[in-house]
Amino acid sequence: MTAVGAPDLAEPLPADLRRRLSPTTALLLLGLASLIPYAYALRQSNLRLQHAELAVSVLAALFFYIPAVIVVVRDDRPTSSPRLLLIIGFAIAFRLIMVFTQPVLSDDMYRYLWDGRVQAQGINPYALPPGAPELGGLRDDAIWPLINRKWAVTIYPAATQITFAALWRIRPDSVRWFQIAMTGGTIIAGILLMALAKALGRPAGRALIFLWSPAVVFETAHAAHVDGLVLIFIVAAWLARAKGRDGWTGTWLGVATAMKLLPVMLAPALWRPRDAQGRRRSAWAMPLAVVAIFAISYVPYLSLGKGVIGYLPIYFTERGSASPHALLGQISPALAVPEGPAGDLALILALAAISLYFVLRPAQSGEQAIRRCIWPLVAFALLTQYLLPWYLLPIVPLCALFVRSGRLGFKPDGWAVLLLITSGSTLGYAFLPV
Repeated sequence: MTAVGAPDLAEPLPADLRRRLSPTTALLLLGLASLIPYAYALRQSNLRLQHAELAVSVLAALFFYIPAVIVVVRDDRPTSSPRLLLIIGFAIAFRLIMVFTQPVLSDDMYRYLWDGRVQAQGINPYALPPGAPELGGLRDDAIWPLINRKWAVTIYPAATQITFAALWRIRPDSVRWFQIAMTGGTIIAGILLMALAKALGRPAGRALIFLWSPAVVFETAHAAHVDGLVLIFIVAAWLARAKGRDGWTGTWLGVATAMKLLPVMLAPALWRPRDAQGRRRSAWAMPLAVVAIFAISYVPYLSLGKGVIGYLPIYFTERGSASPHALLGQISPALAVPEGPAGDLALILALAAISLYFVLRPAQSGEQAIRRCIWPLVAFALLTQYLLPWYLLPIVPLCALFVRSGRLGFKPDGWAVLLLITSGSTLGYAFLPV
């Protein structure tokens, strides 16, 4: 008989099986089953072209992932150490399988390798595009043909360039090493998320929602997106904010911004005018740290002057058919958001309005501040004219913290919808021309 107050972990299962199946056992079985879709993906020759096989891999991973989410969401007791080790162990196992796939869903990682190679020769990565005649001696048959936008200088911010240079020097031109590094970042972010969950009074086991997310696994272990490393610093900033450490909040957010730029959207949500003792240094400590870290990261590249902006001005004019903005227009012209500068202005105004509200009405607690970060992230996803699946990854750890239990496993609210969309976003490669 189930003890009074114990959560009902598997209502759809027969009563006798339910009594025998502990949460840890359920997660063990689901983790073992989840190895199958990743092993299936490993066997494919080119997931970018094999749309059906990609869809099968992702949908099968989701099939086992969602029950695992239900298990950890329904159990509000502190998570035992063996269960945490099991969660981390399977997270590593999924990634170990996927790092042996050839990155084909995205070619960004080959540009990472190229930028690292260029810097190893003492060349500023913002100075010359890969197609420049001066770099002809660095071309090869393995990395060079797979680089995107050979005619354009790099788009990646300074802290990312420092990372590429460091990783390249450890294992020059190693595709596998870059995959391991990027997906290894999500393991570190997941461990930090466990600490954050505990700081907010939630079970650390909720980190499974992030660590086992198919999108997180595919976009970092397979595609090796640098977002896997950026997530370390985003979650670290949230953890610092939960503990009321404004300087560290700004420091970690500054690193994330210097690597990806987009995390700066979170600053107004995390800002507070006074600390717990009523001191106003909080008002300047966090933003000052963000600006300082961002500026310092560019010091090694400033010899090029304004050229360090790189490809960004052109990138901001690009449009993608996978964005909600474009999809609405395909459904009906009446639903379309204005394209071009008008569409960009709509996004800027939305983010500005959200930021202004957060500054005028600061969060009353660390949890509220972290919860508010969903607003700029969702506004960007809905209004940007160039949305890619990996841009959604910062939403997943927020869902891990705030999705709630319900009759259907988790409560069918906005958090649940976001969790399903973001965790299955890799399906976009199969059905949309991203």
